[in-house]
Amino acid sequence: MSLSLLTPRLVSTRQLVAIRAASGHVLKADQTLSINEKGFFKYERDVSRDKRYSNPQKLGDTPARFLFRKLGHAYEIYPLFVLTGVWAVLFCYVVYYSFEKTEIWLDRSSTVAPWDWERIRNNYWKKPTLVFDPEGVTHKRLEIMETLQDEMMAAAKQRGTR
Repeated sequence: MSLSLLTPRLVSTRQLVAIRAASGHVLKADQTLSINEKGFFKYERDVSRDKRYSNPQKLGDTPARFLFRKLGHAYEIYPLFVLTGVWAVLFCYVVYYSFEKTEIWLDRSSTVAPWDWERIRNNYWKKPTLVFDPEGVTHKRLEIMETLQDEMMAAAKQRGTR
């Protein structure tokens, strides 16, 4: 449906009469601004980011000044800064911990994937698996699994699929 068909339905006739009457109305009063006060306008250059001036103190012109300019008396936002700092530290830890896992393949210089048995055989038990593992249950070598994986690798090479 086009706009020309919608417009008569959206605007009532009373609104159309009011709009047309207002558009033709001419104001009789003076529409200029008159100032009775004496003085002058002082135009200055904004030097807040000009490197030629040393630390021009303009409040809120940079993100750091905007965030930290009222810390001396705005004690109610201290918990927000603490929570933001804790969140940032935890976020960095989780990102670091996630990239230490085997499943993420960042170094593509090797044609063998990081989860391939030939590449991970000597350090699979050292990789992080759980965030909280105080007994180190997930960081033990499994000899039975190693022999099984070695046999499977030998069989795959014998078949020619490796």
